[in-house]
Amino acid sequence: MSNPQDNLLQRLAATGYLQTDAASLDSLAAATPNLIVMLNADPVKYPEVLDNVVIVPEVLREFPADTFRMAYADLPASQAIAKRFGILKFPALLFLRQGDYVGIIAGLQDWPDIVHAFADKLTAPTRRPPSVGIPVTTANSEKGCA
Repeated sequence: MSNPQDNLLQRLAATGYLQTDAASLDSLAAATPNLIVMLNADPVKYPEVLDNVVIVPEVLREFPADTFRMAYADLPASQAIAKRFGILKFPALLFLRQGDYVGIIAGLQDWPDIVHAFADKLTAPTRRPPSVGIPVTTANSEKGCA
C-alpha cells in the first residue's frame, strides 16, 4: 500500500511537470520565461495539496499552452524552497520570471480568483522575495527580532 505522499508525487510526475529541488531551481527558473513551481506539504496534514494537482491543470487550460512552464518539488524540497521565499501556507504556487521572483498563490482560491491571479502574475513586475523570520541582531544583542 502506497502512502499519500508517494501518491501525490506520482500524480505530479504523471502530469508531465518537471521535478525540481532547491539546488536546481535557479538554473531551471533562469532558463524559463514564466515558471510556476508547485510546492507541496504532507497531504495527510494538508489535504488541499491534492486539490491543487487537479485545479492547476484546469487553470492552465485558460492560457495558451506555452504561457507557463510547470515544475513541482517533493516535500523536503518544497520546505527548503518555501523557506527561501518566505512561504508559510500550503499548497503554494511560486511564480518566477527568468529566475526573478514574481509572487505566490498560497492556499486554495475560488475559480475566478485563481484564474485572475495567474493572469496577474503574467504582467506583475518582478520584485525581491519576502523574507520571513530572519533574525535582526546587533553586536550587543543576544536575541534577534523576527
